[in-house]
Amino acid sequence: MTSLFGVLCVVLFSFSLCHAGRLPRQFQAETQCVQDGVTYPVGASVPDDDPCTFGCFCSDGGNVICAVVKSPRGCPFPQPPCVDYQTVYDPDQCCPTFVCPNGPNCMTYGGIVPAGQTVPWNDGGCYCPTDSAGGQGACYLP
Repeated sequence: MTSLFGVLCVVLFSFSLCHAGRLPRQFQAETQCVQDGVTYPVGASVPDDDPCTFGCFCSDGGNVICAVVKSPRGCPFPQPPCVDYQTVYDPDQCCPTFVCPNGPNCMTYGGIVPAGQTVPWNDGGCYCPTDSAGGQGACYLP
C-alpha cells in the first residue's frame, strides 16, 4: 500500500527535476547591462558622457560602474572678483565656473560699487578698492 507521504515525495522530486535549470530571477546573475537602449556584455566598456566620471564598464548584476573623477561638491570655489557673480554650468566640465557680468566690484552700504570707484552715500561716499574686489568695500562720511 502506498502512503500519501511516498506519493508526495515522488511528485515533489519530479517537479524539482523539471525545474532544476530554472533558478528564480533573484538568484540569476545578469550577463548584460543596458544603457541608453544599448546592451553591453558583462566586462565591456560602456560609454558615458558625464564629465565627472571615466572608465565605465558593465559589471555583474547588470550594473554600470564608473570611477568618479570629481564630484561637484569637491570642486574648488574660488572667490570671484565680484559680489554679483553668476554660476555657469558647462555640460562638458565637471565643475562650474563663475563670471562677473558687471566686472569686478564690492558690496557697500551704498550698494554694489565697481572696483576702483567711489559712489555718493549719505553726504559721503562708498568706494571699492581694486584689491578688495569681490568682498566688502568701505564707506565714509565727511
